[in-house]
Amino acid sequence: MNWRNLYTLPVIISVGLHLVLVLAITIGWESTIDPTPRVFKPNVVQAKLVELKAKDTAEPAQKKTNVIDLTKKRELEQQQAAAAKKAKEEAARKARVEREKKAKAEAERKRKLEEQRQAEAEAKRRAEKAAQEKAERERQERIAQERLDEAMRKEEQQHQAELAEAQSQSYVNMIASRIEQNWSRPPSARRGMQVELLIQLVPTGQVVNVTVTKSSGNAAFDRSAEQAVRRIDRFSELKNMSPELFEQNFRQLRLVFNPKDLRL
Repeated sequence: MNWRNLYTLPVIISVGLHLVLVLAITIGWESTIDPTPRVFKPNVVQAKLVELKAKDTAEPAQKKTNVIDLTKKRELEQQQAAAAKKAKEEAARKARVEREKKAKAEAERKRKLEEQRQAEAEAKRRAEKAAQEKAERERQERIAQERLDEAMRKEEQQHQAELAEAQSQSYVNMIASRIEQNWSRPPSARRGMQVELLIQLVPTGQVVNVTVTKSSGNAAFDRSAEQAVRRIDRFSELKNMSPELFEQNFRQLRLVFNPKDLRL
């Protein structure tokens, strides 16, 4: 039922009655004007709201019943179940996405750690290789330097030996010449005779002792060679010799006496 239409008609009637009453009072007031003042006692007009009853033809209001629509209930349950399923699937999807995200992040972290480990291992390997190569280069350089030093040392020794040999030979030649100058040839001396003498000296060139270590087979020839050394007594030229050269060659000098001027 439309309650707005139910109250509209009584309101219109009430308003119309009020307008008619006001109009009647106004007209009566103008037609009965009298110079003599008159006292009017106003009539009280009462108005009330007329409530119209619903027409008999109107359909009675439908009474509420406790009818349960099982179809709608099942649809509602299905909708709720579908919504719950959807929410569960959405939650599962979000959980799966989150797990995949975490797994991906963990895999990325492990990958970076592995790359870092490999990079560190590679850097360590390269550093070790570089250190080994450097050590090997240094070892080879050290060996080469040692070989060079050894070669130079040997060369220097050879040079010093040759120099010492030359100096020694010059001193030996000088001693042999001095001995020959002081030698008195015995009558029995013959060509090819030679005697080996051991001459003991001191750094001043002083002759300490002379002995025959290998005889020529002729006693007179041997004795004449020994006496020739003793007559000299001192080889003063040996004072200019280095101590090393003297100790190596002239502390005990073995001299083969073989005069070259023997004709027979």
